[in-house]
Amino acid sequence: MAESNAYYTSHGLAVESYDARALGQPPIEGDVAFYSNLAQRANGPVLELGAGTGRVAWALAEAGFEVVGLDMSEAMLEQAEKKRTTVPANAGERATFVQGDMTEFTLDRSFGLAVAPFRAFQSLLTPESQRLSLECVYRHLQPGGLFALHLFDPRLEFLLPGSDAPRMQGEYRQSQAKRPTRFEIIERRADPLTQTMEEIWRFEELDDDGKVLRHEETTLALRWTYRWEMRYLLELCGFEIEAEYSDFKQSPPAYGREQVWIAKRP
Repeated sequence: MAESNAYYTSHGLAVESYDARALGQPPIEGDVAFYSNLAQRANGPVLELGAGTGRVAWALAEAGFEVVGLDMSEAMLEQAEKKRTTVPANAGERATFVQGDMTEFTLDRSFGLAVAPFRAFQSLLTPESQRLSLECVYRHLQPGGLFALHLFDPRLEFLLPGSDAPRMQGEYRQSQAKRPTRFEIIERRADPLTQTMEEIWRFEELDDDGKVLRHEETTLALRWTYRWEMRYLLELCGFEIEAEYSDFKQSPPAYGREQVWIAKRP
């Protein structure tokens, strides 16, 4: 078995194939338009937590908003910076990427909107780290500023040790210049006591004949948070809940779908 690295922290296939895997994912359908609509309401720039390759940040910058994208992964931020040459010059001037920990960052500025897209907040594995992050966000928001947060709503039948949860697999090609990358989840462990799960993802780069040219294994660790637990965490950190949905079409809360929160700093 190949050595397993923490997800997205190292250069390699997981990072290189991220955009191709993320596009078309049902959980994020409509999220960029959702965040853009919130940005239009906000009085000030946008802060994105877990900016990654800049999927959301660049879209917002091209829509005319000033954006600061924060991410811990140097490898992911390098992918984001590579896109700077592909966007209009005025959009490039509106986007800034900063390497940092979402539990302890200081940016010396305030924002009208903060967003934590595509379950990035779930990489925080303890309630303590979640509170630290929410407190950081609160400090960086202007009075009346909004915070949009996206999580998955846990399905209990898949979160017991040994449960037969669906395991993702697929094959992607980022562009005609890239070789296809195949991935699958080969191992999954859940701990209901700590509300954490850990998955081992295998990535393989293939040639035109299907021969494996490169391969790697990475570990993805997430914490699931129940809907009312998330509400209490936000309120505990000073936020007022403005809305909660089960998708980016503003559908009402529903078990086992998504958690999409809009909270406000009073």
